Amino acid sequence: MLIELLISMVVLTVGLGGLLILMISALHTDNRSGGDTSSTMIAEHVLEQISSQPANSPNLIPFTDCAGTVWNVNPVGAAVGAGTGVNGGNGANLTNIPTPGGPAGIIDWTQAYAGVPANYKMLWVACGAGGTQTTYDVRWDVINLSTYSQLVVISARPAGSAQSGGLRFVMPVNLRTVQGM
Repeated sequence: MLIELLISMVVLTVGLGGLLILMISALHTDNRSGGDTSSTMIAEHVLEQISSQPANSPNLIPFTDCAGTVWNVNPVGAAVGAGTGVNGGNGANLTNIPTPGGPAGIIDWTQAYAGVPANYKMLWVACGAGGTQTTYDVRWDVINLSTYSQLVVISARPAGSAQSGGLRFVMPVNLRTVQGM
């Protein structure tokens, strides 16, 4: 009877250990999904503000984050090859992946943050529950398609998420739209 009790306790311990691993994995996945959702919301917010401006508007758009930092978003674009961005207009570099109906790919995350021109990047601090703050790396590029229309490419991810993979890896959110008039 004592041996049966010991065997059942070992089996129960192994089973609970397996459940513990599943719980830790689920908590990590939930945290990563929250970061991905917040990245998407921040990118959408910046994209909407740029899209609300006329295509040829030179006005900087101010954003204030949770830390009280005012970031200026530059909606000014340039023709492909004429701006500051590689493979695009003004802003962050774009990958050299051809896309249907457009001259550029997505934001190139191999470019160092310091290499992105001012007012085409921000380290946005978002407020969370219980006073927690998370910083997001947001970058964009604006390409003039004509006098009255632009292609806006924007990308965001939690700052510090490893590019090479691993547990902290979060895929950057990439959004694109054509705006104007």
